[in-house]
Amino acid sequence: MALPLNRRSFLTHLGVATVAVPLSSALRAADPRIRTADVCVYAGNAAGIAAAVAAAREGRRVLVIEPSRWLGGMTGSGLVHIDWGRSEAAGGSAKKILKDGLTDPQYRRMFADLAKEHGVEILYEHRVASVTKDGATITSLVLDHAPPDRFGGPIAQPKVAGAVTVSAKVFIDCSYEGDLMAKSGVSYTYGRESRDHYGENLAGVRPPLAVYSIDPYVRPGDPRSGLLPLLQDHTPGPLGSADKLTMGYGFRWKFTLEKNQLPIDPPDDYDPFTFEVYRRAFTQKLNLNGRRMRKLGEYEVATGGIHYPGAGNLSRSLIAPTVFGCNAAYPDGDWPTRSRIWKFHQDFLRGITHFLRTDPSAPAKLKERAHVAGFDPGQFDDTSGWPHQLYVREARRMISSYVVTQKDMEGTTDPSDSVGLASYGVDDWPYAMHPLDGQVALQGGDYSMLYLEEKYRGIYKIPYRAITPHERECRNLFVPVCCSASHIAMTSIRMEPVWMTLAEASGVAASMAIQSNLAVQRVDYAQLRPKLRDLSIKLDRPTFTAKTAPQKT
Repeated sequence: MALPLNRRSFLTHLGVATVAVPLSSALRAADPRIRTADVCVYAGNAAGIAAAVAAAREGRRVLVIEPSRWLGGMTGSGLVHIDWGRSEAAGGSAKKILKDGLTDPQYRRMFADLAKEHGVEILYEHRVASVTKDGATITSLVLDHAPPDRFGGPIAQPKVAGAVTVSAKVFIDCSYEGDLMAKSGVSYTYGRESRDHYGENLAGVRPPLAVYSIDPYVRPGDPRSGLLPLLQDHTPGPLGSADKLTMGYGFRWKFTLEKNQLPIDPPDDYDPFTFEVYRRAFTQKLNLNGRRMRKLGEYEVATGGIHYPGAGNLSRSLIAPTVFGCNAAYPDGDWPTRSRIWKFHQDFLRGITHFLRTDPSAPAKLKERAHVAGFDPGQFDDTSGWPHQLYVREARRMISSYVVTQKDMEGTTDPSDSVGLASYGVDDWPYAMHPLDGQVALQGGDYSMLYLEEKYRGIYKIPYRAITPHERECRNLFVPVCCSASHIAMTSIRMEPVWMTLAEASGVAASMAIQSNLAVQRVDYAQLRPKLRDLSIKLDRPTFTAKTAPQKT
């Protein structure tokens, strides 16, 4: 029999942050299923908190909606190393907050403390279900109560549909997926544009990143027997053509060899044949960690991407903490689809760990490390050691009046409404693991520093127009994370410091739009610019001479 809920336990049941921040006077006087704010920020990742704090400092009442139970997104879920690019491009709150060496719990506490300090309210465990608009203006959101599962992943179906309605004057979508943007009727895309679409020579289908001498069929040499597990039935289009594939996702796992570890148990339906592609690679002593395909006398020098202990990106290789191509349905998928993809990644790690521990083909070094490895209990102890954020490197991308492209990265453009700088190179990851001429190939994915204009050294501007949708589509929404960019540009933009900077600018501009009762597209940039400079956000590209060496943070 369910116990009766008092006011505090009822709010906690709905996921409202009743302890971290004080309830507003409006909430105390109203139905807790109806929330109001000046600015509503969707997602409490690093960008979301940066946007919320910026708006709160301008005197606005701010509500953050966070689908999970944790703040910080990837910055509190295993990111470890912060990728900055050129130090000359870094500024704003990101420069002050993000530091290498902080643990995930420290980051999560830091973001919670920032929210509390600035009176930002947090609504946890809710995700957007629908958006109500009056013409091109969002009036309210309907949220489902959908607490994450015991491993931190999203559940397929909400616990309470339509649990809360949120009204605000301006909304900021800081989610990695762009869900609020999509449900608001804003134009977007995902996948890879063709070379011709924006005139980008790096765009579209790329040559294979690597090809491995592994037979891809269940019965070697017999395509009729079907593909090995984990491979996709994919045939790449012509080089430079468009597709709807998305670079690989994964988790930033935290392992330890210490005794007080959390176990990594195999999935209930573990089947060793799932990992047959790796068994064949191990048996042949192939190099899985590079572009070349060659035999090795000692396999341990090329263990690929699974290391114990360890954390981080690991490797763009066949054996890695993800299965490239398995997340193609994620960007535009519903929550049952996304929940399945999260669980697939978790079961993959559970399964391959058991495979490395027990299969005779596994190299001795990997077998030894996998056998004693477990999750670090100090990082994600409330989810049995599993990171609570899937590393969504790229999902949807808005299409607005300005689309950031490879031309911006090359330094050949100079938009006049800069709200931040970016400087990272093309950091792309493979898109599929598929058969190719009787072997196994990884489709595309590469890394390169890209700049044509020597004087800018890869530092480029991101304009205000790239974080605001077309006015005809939505007048009171900012999209700083899934901003208006091509796929090639997003491989560079997609760094937490850049997203934080764009979000911080969004928070300031949101307050200005409210103050002047304007559509966000009509905020006076001449007035916004000095406000951003006061926050130490860098807006202008430095120029380098032959004697000026670019710096990296």
